[in-house]
Amino acid sequence: MKTFSDRLKHARLLRGHTQKALARLARLSQSAIGSYETGLRHSSRSARKLAQVLKVEAEWLETGKGPMELPMGGYDLSDTLPATGVAESPPRPSGRPRPMAPWPYPNISPAQFESLTADERIVLEAMTLAFIEKSTQVRRSAKPRARKAG
Repeated sequence: MKTFSDRLKHARLLRGHTQKALARLARLSQSAIGSYETGLRHSSRSARKLAQVLKVEAEWLETGKGPMELPMGGYDLSDTLPATGVAESPPRPSGRPRPMAPWPYPNISPAQFESLTADERIVLEAMTLAFIEKSTQVRRSAKPRARKAG
């Protein structure tokens, strides 16, 4: 990744943040994050704050030099690639690769998931799908709140 904007977007996606969420956490505007990611703003006085929120080395974010990850005693983030057997998305017509989706579970490492048997993974996937479907049904059936006159 050659530019600040590329590194910022990569770190944001890796950590699972939307631009809006990152902006809120860093106390910046969403348009500022968007401008950094598109390269409209080339340097950021907020780079250190963004690095802190994204838990990456500030020097890496600003310059691309050094390691990306902060030293985190006892927690290995080196295995953050998707599980084997997971199909990758086809390349986009533009030729630019799709950003890799971040690992969705902050308290389960990919290595822990990989240690499950195939049958255990099937059960876990079925439970997750059932939970998502039920949650979606509950949200759809929830009545919208009435607006207060004021």
